[in-house]
Amino acid sequence: MAQNFSIAYVKTGKDIHLKLTGDFDGSSALELIYFMNNCLNIHDKVFINTDYLILIEPFGVNVFRYNLGLLSKYSEHFVFTGNNARNFTECWPDHARPEFNIIKNIGWFSHDVVLNY
Repeated sequence: MAQNFSIAYVKTGKDIHLKLTGDFDGSSALELIYFMNNCLNIHDKVFINTDYLILIEPFGVNVFRYNLGLLSKYSEHFVFTGNNARNFTECWPDHARPEFNIIKNIGWFSHDVVLNY
């Protein structure tokens, strides 16, 4: 895993907001998938903020894509946000892509203004 990669989270009711920071590589992808699997069983919606990623390695995106597994069947539970969100939503099968939003942040987990794409 990239030494500077981390996943911070804030629980808000039945939802959880993840903040990805640092460099995203293959090990980071596996950590994110593990975290997403755990969140799926506990939370209704998982918001994943990608604004704080510094570098997204193509290999990391490929590892993410090929290890989605059963997560791809539950895309309605995931909302990717931020400037780098499209890197993650485009990995999912066309028929099951998760929601993609650009969110104006007040703090890093706010969802006051949502623009759907």
